[in-house]
Amino acid sequence: MAENISRDLLLLMMSIFYMMPVAYVYIYYDNNPSISNIISNDDSKYIILFFMILMGITTILYEYKRNDIYSIIIISILLVSIYILIYFTEDHILHYIFASIAFISILLFMIRHCCHSECNQNCYILYMLLFIQVLLLLFLIINKDDAIFLYETLYLLNFAIFYFYIHN
Repeated sequence: MAENISRDLLLLMMSIFYMMPVAYVYIYYDNNPSISNIISNDDSKYIILFFMILMGITTILYEYKRNDIYSIIIISILLVSIYILIYFTEDHILHYIFASIAFISILLFMIRHCCHSECNQNCYILYMLLFIQVLLLLFLIINKDDAIFLYETLYLLNFAIFYFYIHN
């Protein structure tokens, strides 16, 4: 069945499934200090986890169609990390461990694609997005004890832009 689904359709499905948790976070923002505070809340975690699993399935199928085993591995680590960090609240050490793994996986995915793209105009845009990602990660690390909602949001948004940009 996966062979019959185009990458464009998979990317669309992935986006739709991802928009559900994004909408949920937006609706329940209410000055929460972090995205984690919302997604690991008992009232929302199972809804968000459900849509993230659907998004994960379509993402793995999409990456399989792109035929890059390293991307599949990195994205799989990212997805498992997200599922685990959704399950544990912010007061649990495993939440922070898997949040760190998720953020690093995103960065590794971006580095992988920057290093393996043909150096043309696209290459410079990918490097610029990677540079922004590194800066955002530094802001997250520096401000880890403060309200980091904005930095997390920008980090995920920049990754989404990067991910859509490499779609060809």
